[in-house]
Amino acid sequence: MIERTNLNQSASVVASSAATALAWADQFDSANVGLTNLQPTPRQKLSALAAVAVLLIAVISVAPLASKTLPRFAAFIPFLNATILVTDLITAILLYALFSISRSRALLVLAAGYLFTALIVIPHALTFPGAFSPKGLLGAGPQTTAWLYIFWHLGFPTSLLLYVWLKDEEYTVQGSLRSAIGWCTAISISLVLGLVWITTVGDPFLPRLFLNVSDLTPLGLYVTYFDLLMCVVALAFLWTRRRSVLDLWLMVVACALISELALTSVRFSLGFYFSRLFSFATSTIVLIVLLAETAGLYTRLALANTLLRRERDNKLMNLAAVVASVSHEVKQPLGAIVMRASTALRSLGHTPPDVEKARSALNKIVNDGHRASEIFDNIRDLFRASDQGRVKIDVNEIIVSILDIMQRELTEHHIMTRTELMPEPPCVMGHRGQLQEVLLNLIFNAIEAMDGKYGDRVLRLKTERREGDEIVIKVMDTGPGIDPKKLDHIFDAFVTTKPRGIGLGLAICRMIVERHGGQLLASSGREGGAQFDIILPANGPADFAAKW
Repeated sequence: MIERTNLNQSASVVASSAATALAWADQFDSANVGLTNLQPTPRQKLSALAAVAVLLIAVISVAPLASKTLPRFAAFIPFLNATILVTDLITAILLYALFSISRSRALLVLAAGYLFTALIVIPHALTFPGAFSPKGLLGAGPQTTAWLYIFWHLGFPTSLLLYVWLKDEEYTVQGSLRSAIGWCTAISISLVLGLVWITTVGDPFLPRLFLNVSDLTPLGLYVTYFDLLMCVVALAFLWTRRRSVLDLWLMVVACALISELALTSVRFSLGFYFSRLFSFATSTIVLIVLLAETAGLYTRLALANTLLRRERDNKLMNLAAVVASVSHEVKQPLGAIVMRASTALRSLGHTPPDVEKARSALNKIVNDGHRASEIFDNIRDLFRASDQGRVKIDVNEIIVSILDIMQRELTEHHIMTRTELMPEPPCVMGHRGQLQEVLLNLIFNAIEAMDGKYGDRVLRLKTERREGDEIVIKVMDTGPGIDPKKLDHIFDAFVTTKPRGIGLGLAICRMIVERHGGQLLASSGREGGAQFDIILPANGPADFAAKW
């Protein structure tokens, strides 16, 4: 049945498109968002390793000359801190965005760490001696900037440790996302304001980290090494619990922090300037990765959206094809019913009534009604995986019944029919309704091909048996034939030469024949016209049921 195979083809196309679209759409599930759950690829691992290698080479190269004094350039600090402010603030916003999707506490803490870093560089730059005033702004003392630097480089590795501790927890933030982000932001701001108050107002009471504007005390070195130790611990924990792309690049950030603190030396030395460049690297690494991953996610989202639209269009297109095919097939028996009912009425209106002719017309109406019902029965068979419709079919009998059904159309188009049927019944195993629809479709195509032709219009149907126990049904017409350029694609779906065709008829016919274990071949006749050969195994395919 054409409708059943049409639906089958529609289902397979839609399923294929939907499966591809869903495969992409799964990447945007709330539990598997971007960097937080994606496994790093070999290329990403290699890139991270290369970044660490560059940091290591830079530290080894600069370390012997780290204490070499260079010209004082205090304006360098505000410029660098402003850059760190922007990059860390953007990173925090992106991490908050990821948190709003995943509700991960680890991401919330990490975003707060970046926000803390973005905020604390502001008072660090304002209080730096010589940047805006000789002693710094905000009432800064000699130790204010140094302690802000220590708290800065203690707060961020602490946020990394909290991230590692929380990232594998199954519990997520419940309740309002705005409230969670708001509280986290408020805590970060309050912490920075509190540290500024401690380091400015409490400067006289804080331990001395600098002897003068540039030289560190031993305590200054010790607290710096403590920060370095915290970074090493954070790196170790990240290494032992690494899982995602984000974990990978946070390890690179930890390495950059270690490199920065390892080069800490007197102010305005080679190590001092290089360590500040490492601060910039620390703030930009995750931002670059987040932006790259965001661009990748948008690309995949656009592709998934395109595939979903294609799947929707396929649904609409195949639905239109199914409706058109069902409409086409149902119109045939309905048209015959109307014609034969009119014949019966005329026969009964005669004086005396022609009862026998009316009875014959009514019997044919009953047959046409059963045929219309079979159309919908075969659609229902689409959802059955059994061979209930498989019966022994006399091919000659099907041809005779189809010619009787098509008699009105053949007469209206002035087409003569010639049959060359085998004397013994050529029997095959299969679905009667579906093989009948294949022949109906081929005959309709022949009628349309000969429509408008001058001269003889002849439709020939022939059955024969070939070697190898095969039954061949030949449908031949005297139309214009098949264009040799289109012969190779004539059975392709959605390929049509008709102004109003949908290009599914021959494709579906071939699918039905192939599911019966046979072949459908097309050629141009020797004397013109088109010829279609339906080749079927006499006993049906051994795996017939499996094909349904």
